[in-house]
This record gives sequence, C-alpha cells and structure tokens, in this order.
Amino acid sequence: MSFEEDFTLLKKLTEIQSCSGNETKIREFIRQMVQNKCDKIETDYLGNLICYFNKIRNIPTNAEKKPFKVLLDAHMDEIGLIVRIIDKNGFIRFGNVGGQNPRILPGQKVTIHSSSGENIIGIIGEKAIHLLEKQEREKASKIDELFIDIGMDNGEEVKKYISVGDYITLEQECTAFKGKKRIFSKAFDDRAGCFILIKLIDDLFAIKEKLKVELIFQFAAQEEIGVRGATVGTYHTNPEMGIVLEVTHAIDYPGLNNNKFYECGLGAGVAIAVGPNLYPRLTKLLIETAKEEEIPFILKPEPRTTANDARAIQITRAGIPCACISVPLRYMHTNIETIEYQDLIYTIKLLKVFLLKNLKEILLKK
Repeated sequence: MSFEEDFTLLKKLTEIQSCSGNETKIREFIRQMVQNKCDKIETDYLGNLICYFNKIRNIPTNAEKKPFKVLLDAHMDEIGLIVRIIDKNGFIRFGNVGGQNPRILPGQKVTIHSSSGENIIGIIGEKAIHLLEKQEREKASKIDELFIDIGMDNGEEVKKYISVGDYITLEQECTAFKGKKRIFSKAFDDRAGCFILIKLIDDLFAIKEKLKVELIFQFAAQEEIGVRGATVGTYHTNPEMGIVLEVTHAIDYPGLNNNKFYECGLGAGVAIAVGPNLYPRLTKLLIETAKEEEIPFILKPEPRTTANDARAIQITRAGIPCACISVPLRYMHTNIETIEYQDLIYTIKLLKVFLLKNLKEILLKK
C-alpha cells in the first residue's frame, strides 16, 4: 500500500478513544478490519480480541504433528482518565487510568465518555499565569489539583450527563509532518503495534499456503494498568511461542543522555529487545533474519522484566519462549507521540519473513 492508504488506517486507529477498561470502540474497529481474513475471532471477559489465522481444523492425535502455535501480541488500549468527583460548582476531578503525565494536562481538550452513551467535550483548567503565586509558577500541578470544565453552572446540571466512573480520553488529530516521513498522534502506544498486526494479516493472507505455523493475533486489553489482558489471553490460547509488538523510547531529542539509556532514534529501524525476559534463541533468530534481509535494527537492553505484555507471556503456564520487538517513539504517554513511518514498514517486513521460517524445527532443535 501507499503512504496515503497506510496513513488513513493509522489515523483511524489512533483517533479512536479507548482507554484501559473501555476498549469496545477500538476492538470493534479492528474486528471489522480483520474478520474476513481470520478463521476464528474471540473476545473474552477482559476485552481481548483474539484472532486465529491459518488454524488447523483437524488436529492430529500425534503430538509431533500438532500445529505449532505462534502468538503475536499488541495492546489496543491507551492511557486515560476517570471521573472521581463532581463538585457543587460543576467542576470534575479525575484520576489516572495508566501512566498519565500531569505536567502536560493543563489546557488539554478531553472527551468524557458518559455512561449514558454520549460523548461530552471538556477542557482541563488551571489558574491563569497572572493568578499564580511565585512558588506555584515553579512547580507542575499535581493531578488532584487539576479539574475538567464542561461549561455548566453547577454539579446538579453536570450529573444529568456525567457520572463518577465515566472514562475520559484526550482529544488529538493524527497528523503527518511535512514530507510525510514522521507522524504524531495520541495513541501510537500501542496502536502502532496494532497497525503492524493488521498489515501482517493482510500480507500473509495472500501467501497463507506458505505458512508452517498457526498464528494467533492477540489485540490485548488493559496493558496500561498491568498487562492484564495478555495475562489471561495467553493462558487461554496457550501458544508455543510469543512475539510482542510494542513501541520504545526514541532517545534522540534535547534533554536526554544516551549514556543513561540506550542508543535509539526515529529511523533506526526495528528495536529488538535483549534480556532475561526474552528467549535467547528466538531473539537470535530475529537478529539473524534482520541481517539476512538487510533490515535496519538496534538492540534494546532489558535488564529486568519488560514494561509490556512480554512479562506476562513469558511466565504463562509452564513458560512460553517470548520475544519483543518495538518501533522507536518520541514523547511516550503524551498526546503528541511521534513515529517514523519507515520504522513500521521495516517491522512488518521483518515479521513477514520471520514467520515464513520453519519455527518449530528451529526453536525445538536440541
């Protein structure tokens, strides 16, 4: 596809507002995108969308001939907020759903997803600079000091439309910078991974007969509040191996020191994670494939458990060999998350070639 067609899909994916625990809209959009190419689709109680691809219907009784199941995971939820208190003057206090950065919230436009089914527009207010005391100007507001204004006079009026527990998400239009090389939006974490999986389903559908494995595409819920969707989804599907598609920090803008983090920037290609949470043979095979195909990549050190679904997948049941590959991303957990389009294409290419290999023979070889 062209950049224009891919951008249209990215725009739709990232502008849908679905924070953790409220993934219905993004789940149904993805279902519509893939349902004609998958053999079976399930949704569980946590809200995961699990899509089976190249599924073997008549499973052999001989264990050696049973299908080798590969899980590909990307989480579809985004960070958000939740209504905590509606005061008598009609201002709404809120709490975090996931890792919001309170420093960027004042002045933001938000949508409150009312339990009545209506979307209500609001703004996050803060004192004008003229009204701040000197010491207040030198510190960021805490989240419990912030409030949402929906333009109504009192709490009783607000409560006609909004209830405690209603979800809130930021408003942001997905936009391509001049030159169509880089794009920013509010939810590339992890709609970038969802985009990669959707594109993989499209590409592999045309060459399905070449696949030697069954694929399970897991669009996971509730990653941002503790990898909850992947925990139950992987237990249910019980794959032989798993690959997590994520985003990772691009350390390539002012104020950051590579020596403190790792080498990564937009345009670096595929970030392949290395560390105790990742299965060495699987990681090595991804690196070898990238080299064979001349796909740019970097190694991302993960000295502890990963901050994504890989940490749940690895320790599911008796343990599952797991890898994690990521797209470099600037300004994570803001409403201007920025990626480079070509890094998405590199990642799709790597996975497409990788999945056509005889993974069962390679990974189970003593």
